[in-house]
Amino acid sequence: MAIAATWVVAGTSVTSSAALYTVPSNTASTYSYVRDLVINNGGPSTLFVALGTGATAASTAQSMQIPAGGSLILSQCQVPNSGIIYGVSSGTSATFIGYGSNVSYV
Repeated sequence: MAIAATWVVAGTSVTSSAALYTVPSNTASTYSYVRDLVINNGGPSTLFVALGTGATAASTAQSMQIPAGGSLILSQCQVPNSGIIYGVSSGTSATFIGYGSNVSYV
């Protein structure tokens, strides 16, 4: 798999639950393309993420797990506008969030 993405959040490390990124609302000028959202964990520890307009935190029990070096891609779907991405890690993480400009599977 190849991913080309423009990162809007780069290298953020979280050890307690924190809001990492808010998807622009559909009235924002930056809302023109909010598909193929990529969340990448570039750190050595597992990252847990939660996404949604009703999400208030991320937890190790109820969030999506992204292993060290892994990525989560929401492809071919409209990302919920004004959705908030929360993240938490038990150690050092390096979170990168952006929109894929070229996501291809080989």
